[in-house]
Amino acid sequence: MRIFAEMKIERWADIVPLTTFGIPARAAALVRWTDADDLRQVMADESLPRPLKAIGGGSNLLFTSDFEGTILLREAPEGERFVPGLPVSGAMVLDEFCRQAAEAGVRGPENLSGIPGTIGGALVQNAGAYGAEIGEFLAAARLFDTVSGEVLTVSRDWMRFAYRHSRLKEESGRYIIVDALFEFADDAPARLEYGNLSRELQGAEPTAQAVRDAVIRVRNSKLPQPAEVGSAGSFFRNPEVDPAMLEPEMPRFILPSGLAKVPAAWLIDRCGFKGARRGGAMVWPQQPLVICNPEFKATAADVVALENEIIGAVKERFNITLLPEVEHL
Repeated sequence: MRIFAEMKIERWADIVPLTTFGIPARAAALVRWTDADDLRQVMADESLPRPLKAIGGGSNLLFTSDFEGTILLREAPEGERFVPGLPVSGAMVLDEFCRQAAEAGVRGPENLSGIPGTIGGALVQNAGAYGAEIGEFLAAARLFDTVSGEVLTVSRDWMRFAYRHSRLKEESGRYIIVDALFEFADDAPARLEYGNLSRELQGAEPTAQAVRDAVIRVRNSKLPQPAEVGSAGSFFRNPEVDPAMLEPEMPRFILPSGLAKVPAAWLIDRCGFKGARRGGAMVWPQQPLVICNPEFKATAADVVALENEIIGAVKERFNITLLPEVEHL
């Protein structure tokens, strides 16, 4: 077991570089960890301020003020590779996982290409795009239990995945993903029914690599690049409502539950928010589902003000309540 003093602890650390939104914030403490032994020692150190918050790529977070607790940041294993049948760390970058899987000819994760963040964060959120969600591919995950100090191996069913949801969100803060094992069907068909992927392929054979390339082209045409424009990706969830309350012209996708999933971007656009600015925050002109920080000058108050204005306008016009997908801290 390593000596705790060897681990790097930063007090009142600037956490802007640890997120994609670029909103000014600090954390009372920042600890970089590599394995479960580190986490056990973190749990035992009463000098570290609480609460403890594990983060990955910081791509789904909005710090609305300085964080009074301790941020736990996983150090990614150097040179980690995806090998079918072997687990990957929760710190592996999701898009790198998708890239390596496509290069290996593995069908499944290519539709998740381009989503920022890590494997761990994606599993907590059950990240998804273009008809796929990461939870459907999970075989097992190893989790550190911050209550017992033990490492548990859990199944896909244990995770209780749903739309942008997992059991880890229900019991927020208790479990930290150590690593995950995925399984993919050799004969899985390409998923091309979302986002005009069929049109983007232009008749090319839908190999995993071809679909990945098409997904990235479509995403890049609509979404800001995190290195150039601050954002947390899709800011709102697509609401699920009773179809009877929808107006005839509204786009919708009928779910097995009988509810209708309505594109939040369509609702926001119809309320006239595409390109709207409040302070340094802006609704991305090419995709109104995204609230962004284009010049990295926005404050959390700017973002929250724009968020609340959008929620109010959609509620007033359509009687639908939008819920944020981005976690507020």
